[in-house]
Amino acid sequence: MISCNDDSIKEMEPNINSDDKILYSKNPNGYNELYKLEDGVESVLISDSNFDYWWSKVSPDKSKILVYRSPTNPDKNHDDYEQADLVIADIDGSNIEVIIPKGTYDWRAQGVARWNNDGSHILMCAEVDLGNTIQWRLIRTDADGSDPIILSDRWALDCNFSNDNKQVVFMGFKDNQLTFDLTNLELQRGDYDAIAGTVSNIENLTNNNTRDHDPDYAPDDSKLVFSAGNALYSDVDLVIYDVATNTERIVLDDDSANGGSMCWSPDGDKIYFHSLQLFSSPFRIKALDVESGEVTTILETSDNSFGFFHPEAY
Repeated sequence: MISCNDDSIKEMEPNINSDDKILYSKNPNGYNELYKLEDGVESVLISDSNFDYWWSKVSPDKSKILVYRSPTNPDKNHDDYEQADLVIADIDGSNIEVIIPKGTYDWRAQGVARWNNDGSHILMCAEVDLGNTIQWRLIRTDADGSDPIILSDRWALDCNFSNDNKQVVFMGFKDNQLTFDLTNLELQRGDYDAIAGTVSNIENLTNNNTRDHDPDYAPDDSKLVFSAGNALYSDVDLVIYDVATNTERIVLDDDSANGGSMCWSPDGDKIYFHSLQLFSSPFRIKALDVESGEVTTILETSDNSFGFFHPEAY
């Protein structure tokens, strides 16, 4: 574990009064390091110049972190699914262990890991060879990355458990009709049987003309937030789906690409996300107040020299 120096603390000015701790990645040194923001102070949890670390998720008991790593690549410093290892570490970044190395189970790529509600299983997506085709599938493993199960027979990406462990959501194509038109990606939901290890009764929750990604349930499972953008994903809004009324509501519409591994604050009052203004600024981390719609920038640099990625609040 490495502590940040005084210079790294001066690079950012956290701009929110919150009890939330936030994990995120940033790359001031040319490779993605995993940081924590607590009480306005940054500390480095995981840093290795050989690897980019990205997409961190805290276990339900707050004792462990899942995070992906991939070989350092300044041209692609996060979400390098084809080169990814899945790593687990203690909450302070110590005792790092690779639990699913690149190429394990003959997967071509892996990503978007999430914990279930008691930390006994991990949900993720992997690109698997099905004999006559290679497609992304929903995968469930044990907490140590073992015993992988393919949960469904359709293309899927950006998966997540509901907090009651009864459903999963993901992004897929309507009726599984695959297309290169990514604006046909829709938010989908299925019933999850944890005992049988199956997902059934899959349905579209959205039927829109946007490229949808990054779903996350509110703590009480009453709402989902997801990102909805153009095909190039250069102009991306945030949308809330109301589970009770089956309706969508745009909560952030600006000129930025908003999303990432979005997450709700533990109290459900805020949504954390990363945001990019194309050709204007690198990625920043922001928070949306769900009730007021006010957006606050949490982490940014004054000289636009590097970006912040994939917040995880706990």
